[in-house]
Parts: sequence; C-alpha cells; structure tokens
Amino acid sequence: MFSKEEIKNLRVSFWDGFQKYSAPKRRKLGKPKKWVMQNTGIKAVDLKFHIDQKMASVGIDVVSKSLDKKVDYWNKLLGLKTLLQSEFEQEFIWDDMHELDSGKEIIRVALVIDDVNILNPETWPKVYEFFFENMMKLEDWLEEYKDVLRVGNF
Repeated sequence: MFSKEEIKNLRVSFWDGFQKYSAPKRRKLGKPKKWVMQNTGIKAVDLKFHIDQKMASVGIDVVSKSLDKKVDYWNKLLGLKTLLQSEFEQEFIWDDMHELDSGKEIIRVALVIDDVNILNPETWPKVYEFFFENMMKLEDWLEEYKDVLRVGNF
C-alpha cells in the first residue's frame, strides 16, 4: 500500500515525466509545448487525458450543464463519427452519460488502454506514447472540424 503522500508524489512524477517526454516532441513538430485541453475554441468541449490504477484514456469531453446542448454536441459528434474513427486504429468508446467521480454527468468519446497503472512507473512509457500519439491526432482532428462542432449559439 502507498501512503497518500507517496501516491501524490507518483502522480506528480508521472505528469512531470509526460511533460518532459512530450514538450520536445511537440516543438519538433511545430506545435506549442502545451496541449490544447480546455482551450479548444468550443465552449463546452475539452480534450482530456486520464490515467488511474487500471487504465489510461485520451478523449473528447462535453461538459455543458445544459442537457439540450449536450444532446446537440452528441448528435454533432455522432455525425462526425466516421471521420473521427478513420484517423485512429483503435475503436473509440462512445459514452453519452459518463459519470465523473464528482457525480457530474458528461459526454465522453475516448480511446482506452488497459493494464497500465499510474502507481507503476514501468507502465509509464507505454502511457506516454499512447497519450502523445493519440492526443496529437485528436488535436489535429478537432482543429479541422471545430467549426462543424460549434455551429449554433454555444
């Protein structure tokens, strides 16, 4: 068992390591060293990295409080599903009622890898590569299709 302090330190080490892994690779590709994440240019759409003790994922989160807006975004994403999937080898998981630990329900469209663990540094290189390769593609895809996604008053 890890103490809370040890878990915190491993999490910090993981994200620091990912920053050191990804920043030079992004610069080499002419991208800013920081990831887009919440700065997608679409009010309720974020890009998201996630890792825990069982799995890691990269994806698109729709975080609007309005059910009507979530439904509109869901329908727009479904309309672009084939175009999104064509950029990736792995199948996306489409979840229109994903519940966060906080209890908030969001829409999540994500790629997932299993058998990785934020508390096991031996699995980190696999996660770093997964995160980098797939988030780069998601950023590029979102940049190309964001005008379609943000049609409307939101």
